[in-house]
Amino acid sequence: MSRFNKTAKEWDLEPRRILMAENTFKEIEKKVSLSKNMSVIDIGTGTGLLLLNFIDKVKQIIGIDNSQGMLDILRKKILKSKIDNVDLQFFEADTDQLLEKNYDLAISNMTFHHFMKPNNFIKQIYKSLKNGGKICIADLETEDGTFHSKEHLEGVHHFGFDKEIFKTWMEEANFKNTSIKTIFEIDKDGKKFPVFLAYGEKV
Repeated sequence: MSRFNKTAKEWDLEPRRILMAENTFKEIEKKVSLSKNMSVIDIGTGTGLLLLNFIDKVKQIIGIDNSQGMLDILRKKILKSKIDNVDLQFFEADTDQLLEKNYDLAISNMTFHHFMKPNNFIKQIYKSLKNGGKICIADLETEDGTFHSKEHLEGVHHFGFDKEIFKTWMEEANFKNTSIKTIFEIDKDGKKFPVFLAYGEKV
């Protein structure tokens, strides 16, 4: 996505994005017992705002994104901090395939509204998880289309999601013990946009 390549260098300058990632991480920690044995995949990792919270708590993290510009910024962070348990991969969610039965946890923050067919990708995530693996997806609840400014609508395929529909998609992918709840609100341009965390297990 050219927009994300263009904005990659300034992405972390927005405090709201950092706070969102921190809040999402805290909510994931409430749902998942992280351990040094875990392999994690971060879907739509961007500049690693969510991913970097996990580096000291798990064995390995794979960060995937379809913006090379974002991945380049994250790679510089990794090299500067001498992080040795993160691998990065350019990945197109609507065309590429994840490795099967490879991960203990799949995470994502504010990425799924950029997927053309998020329900299909949830099924692919299920296949990518080991037995006992877990999924934690944070994204916008249904909004009126004003979250993204007009010049930033490139690649936005959904104005958030209905929580019950998203939960149904997870159940259709065969996830068990699913839950979905509002975890915080984004205050942007005087409006509040709720964000949910969807959770499920591959039993």
